[in-house]
Amino acid sequence: MKRAKYVILCLAVIGCVSLNAWSQEKPKIYRLVIGTGGIAGSYYPLGGAMARIWTQNLPNISVSAQATGASIENTKLMENGEIELGLTQNDLAEYAAKKQYMFDKEYKSLRAVATLFPEHIQIFVYKNSSIKTIADLSSKRVSVGSQGSGTLANCQQIFELFGVSFKDIKRFYLTNVDAVDRMKDGLLDAVFVTTSAPNAAFQDLALSKDVKLLSFTDDEIKKIVAKYPFFQKVVLTKGMYKGQTEDVTTVAVLAVLIARNDLDEQVVYNLTKTLWEKKDDLAVMMVKAKEMDPNNPVKGITIPLHPGAERYYKEIGKLK
Repeated sequence: MKRAKYVILCLAVIGCVSLNAWSQEKPKIYRLVIGTGGIAGSYYPLGGAMARIWTQNLPNISVSAQATGASIENTKLMENGEIELGLTQNDLAEYAAKKQYMFDKEYKSLRAVATLFPEHIQIFVYKNSSIKTIADLSSKRVSVGSQGSGTLANCQQIFELFGVSFKDIKRFYLTNVDAVDRMKDGLLDAVFVTTSAPNAAFQDLALSKDVKLLSFTDDEIKKIVAKYPFFQKVVLTKGMYKGQTEDVTTVAVLAVLIARNDLDEQVVYNLTKTLWEKKDDLAVMMVKAKEMDPNNPVKGITIPLHPGAERYYKEIGKLK
């Protein structure tokens, strides 16, 4: 009887040891989704490139990129627990966190990971058009961005700031691809878009049609920044698009990477570390990644940082 008990005890110990060894050999796999934007914007290819970099370099993390309506939709998807990572604008992240402007509640799950690159307000019209200013767009056919996009939010802000109500224009809620197609066919008078410049879809438009970009005056820039301080003055240098013979003055916000607040701290630390250490590889896949500034990785971010990202930045001396 004693021998039988001894054998059973040994088998139990061996079983526990084996189970522990098995569990150590099978680390948890994190399958994450990053919300991006429309396929012709800058978010979609960047999100896809990030997903590949992370999946290739982090053995227990698999990231897939999901096409979405972009900034606003990504914040909503994250708040609802449908995505773990997302791309959005720094202004919209704050508005969401503070229940401002287009947001009807506080979004409490958003945490910042990194600042990526500027996103420029660009307003395309035909070169032979009489449209010279925002005010001239009243009653015109205008693509104002897809539903849930930062483009739509910025368009509403800037139009209303200059006395053009959305009720006064013929609005089309289009992706970049659809907006370009309609401009080519003469079915729109203007396209308003918030995206990094130059944008491939609109380079294609400039190759096909004689178009121009509207430029803001210094007084108009001051008016925009005074009302919406997230905007900053930028200049799109001549030649950025075919037929652009002069510099264009406009404003820009910043694209940022966000993560859910309940995403594991070590996972976000690893994602952040890999993002910056593989920045050059990322830039090969998506040229806009060259504009990521490792010396100022949280520029323009006002929502709380994710603890994992914060730990990495403190470790490398970029945060106190």
